[in-house]
Amino acid sequence: MLQRVAESISLQGINPAKMNSIERRLARFLANDWVKVMNIWDVFLSQVLEFWHGKSLRFVLDCTPLRHDATIVYLGLLVHSRVLPVAWAVMPAQEKWEEKQWHIVERLLDRIIPHLAGGDCTLLADRGLAGFPLVKICRDRKFHYLLRVCKEHTCQRKMGKGWSSWCRFDAFVQKTGQQWYGWAKVWQEDTIEAYVSACWMPDCEEGWILISDLQAGKRRVNEYALRMRVESTFQDSKRRGWNLEASLIKDEARLDRLLLALFLAMW
Repeated sequence: MLQRVAESISLQGINPAKMNSIERRLARFLANDWVKVMNIWDVFLSQVLEFWHGKSLRFVLDCTPLRHDATIVYLGLLVHSRVLPVAWAVMPAQEKWEEKQWHIVERLLDRIIPHLAGGDCTLLADRGLAGFPLVKICRDRKFHYLLRVCKEHTCQRKMGKGWSSWCRFDAFVQKTGQQWYGWAKVWQEDTIEAYVSACWMPDCEEGWILISDLQAGKRRVNEYALRMRVESTFQDSKRRGWNLEASLIKDEARLDRLLLALFLAMW
C-alpha cells in the first residue's frame, strides 16, 4: 500500500522527491511513536468541517473488515458519491472487544461534535448496528437518526386513534410493492415511538424497514439509499484503490497511523 501512496504523491507532484524516497519517508512515519494520530486528526477536522457549519449533514456509521484479524468501526460524512472518514476505531476481528460497541460509537460521535457548530445532523446505520442503544446515543447528542432494522423486529402501528396489536414488520411488508408509512411503537423491550418507512421496492431482493425521528415517507427511503455509497468508499481503500488489506501491519498504533495517511489521502 505504501508504494501506491508514494506513487500517487509522486505523480501528482505533491512532493518533488523520488518515489522510493517518499515510500521510505512514509515507512518512517508509520514507525514513529511520537506521531499522535488523534491530535493531528482533530486539527484537520477543525479545518475541513468548518465549511459545513450551519448546514445539514448526513453521517454514516458502519464496520468494515480489514484482513481476518481486524475490523474498522467507521464514521463518515456523506459528500457527493463518497462517505469521507471523520472518525474511526480499529478493533480485533476474532477476539472479544475490551471496549463495548456502544462506548466506541459514543466516543466517535463525541470526537466530531465539537467541530460541527450545532449543525443539523442525521446518522444513518444498517441493521447490524441499529437498536435502542443507538437511538439513545443519537437522542442524547441531538442527532436525527435513520436506521434500517430487521424484518423480524416487532412494532405496534398507530391506526387512527388507536394502536394495532404487536406484530413483526414482515407481517405487513411481505412482497414487492407493499409499503406502509406512519408512526409506531418499535420493539416490545426498550420500546420507542418513531416514524416507520416500510417498503419493498421492485428492484430490491427484500423490503426495507426504516425507523427515524423524521417524517416517514419515500423521502426517507431515498435518503437511506445514500448510505450505500459507503461501499464505494470501502472499495476505494481496498483492492480497487489503495489496497489496504495488503498491508502486513498488525500493531494497532502503526495501523492507526497508516489509516491517518490513507484517510487524509481520501479527503
